[in-house]
Amino acid sequence: MREALYDNLSRSAGNKKFISATAVADYGDAQAFWVPPSTPFQTAICVGSATLMNRSASTAHVGLGARLAVAAWTAGQVTAAGVITDDTADAQNETTADFPMHDRTDSGSGFYVSADLPFNILGLVQSAAGDQTTPVKIVEYWNGTAWTDIVASLLISDTLIGSGTGEKVLCFPMPSDWAVGGTGTGMPSGKYNLRVRHTTAGAGTANPVASQLFVGIAKMLFDSLANLTGVTLIRDHDYIFPAQCSALFPVFSVASQLNLVEADVRSA
Repeated sequence: MREALYDNLSRSAGNKKFISATAVADYGDAQAFWVPPSTPFQTAICVGSATLMNRSASTAHVGLGARLAVAAWTAGQVTAAGVITDDTADAQNETTADFPMHDRTDSGSGFYVSADLPFNILGLVQSAAGDQTTPVKIVEYWNGTAWTDIVASLLISDTLIGSGTGEKVLCFPMPSDWAVGGTGTGMPSGKYNLRVRHTTAGAGTANPVASQLFVGIAKMLFDSLANLTGVTLIRDHDYIFPAQCSALFPVFSVASQLNLVEADVRSA
């Protein structure tokens, strides 16, 4: 069977960090770098090479990220005691300010994301900042025995409480020992689960709230690229994003319309 030809694309990354700076009805596909052609079956996204140019006027972490189809993940709230409440509809729709990220009356509470396969990038469109006192962020996955906090290893670690609104991104190296399940009441046993929680010294008067979440897989990541500097990533076989991914997006920790991406992309 003949291998599909690449689309060679050269475009602005857009004024966003990952998928969208505002909640969107099409899950951000209108702002995607590339969307696979419609076929009777889902196909993998394959990237033969990519050049990423940081022109944001700041040092940035860069890469490419593919959005997981909404059918592949769920999300909701989690208490400090580990009890979850499914809130997938609010996480995935574009309705403003309908996904609570922390309960100010419950230090250690937050939200969770549950997916069919491991993921390593999470985008949020945040609509309310929250005003809790000295919030401490905890981002943890289940290693088969215990919840493991990976805040110290986050490649992109935007502040989620008290730092304004708009697009926020959490991106991390894919844990090698991520196991399905996790302790907690209602935690999906056959899924890969991530919990994003905060402990606080003071409850404040307003919770941080998001309008929409985007879950994905990031590859070709490059750390701390200087302004007006580019990096070219190429190898003798494709970077492959799995078939559960529905669209390809650039990843820049500092958003700018001036950021540039050139890539050879195909489906397989």
